[in-house]
Amino acid sequence: MTFTNITLTAPGDSPNTDGIKMAMSQGININDVHIGTGDDCIAILSGTKNVNISKVYCGPGHGISVGSLGKHDDEVDVQDIHVKNCTFNGTSNGLRIKTWASPLNHTLKASNFVYEDIIIIDVEHPINIDQEYCPSGNCGNEVSSKVEISNVHYKNIEGSCKGDVAVNFKCSESNPCQNITGVNVNLWSSLGSIGTLTNYCSHVNGAFYGKQLPPSCI
Repeated sequence: MTFTNITLTAPGDSPNTDGIKMAMSQGININDVHIGTGDDCIAILSGTKNVNISKVYCGPGHGISVGSLGKHDDEVDVQDIHVKNCTFNGTSNGLRIKTWASPLNHTLKASNFVYEDIIIIDVEHPINIDQEYCPSGNCGNEVSSKVEISNVHYKNIEGSCKGDVAVNFKCSESNPCQNITGVNVNLWSSLGSIGTLTNYCSHVNGAFYGKQLPPSCI
């Protein structure tokens, strides 16, 4: 299935207005799409495989998100997602993977994601893996996420961040993120010389190469 040359809009403050949401799907192609919404521009949920996303303009919105995953026992793996030549402008997130810290009865896999040639403009959280996802704020997080995130690759990511943390890897303690790599990730503060940016890494394995701004924490 292919989506091309489409514009999707909703007010930036409107809840639960995902632009494109997919689950239990494979072979999805999204190309040359303009999305402005109050939730995820694109949401990739349980059972999604072999997705190619290119030339998407996202803003306003919550970015392109894998997840949320790991809340329900009937969920299955997410694999082989390729995001290329996309722009995020004024969004809360850019490239996000979000999983719940829930006591699943099995381990779920999220693997083989490639993000390349991405433009970031005034985004709060440009690169974000959050394995303690809890939108209500009262989850407790008594257990660590049972979603195994692996083989995630970032290449040529550049632009401005309006938050304090450019790259956030908050991975699961019991199932650490594996083989997370980056090449030429160049992010600076929207505040210019008076702004400061850091990266945060927890329970993540991998390596970053080439130009890294701020310096990589892996």
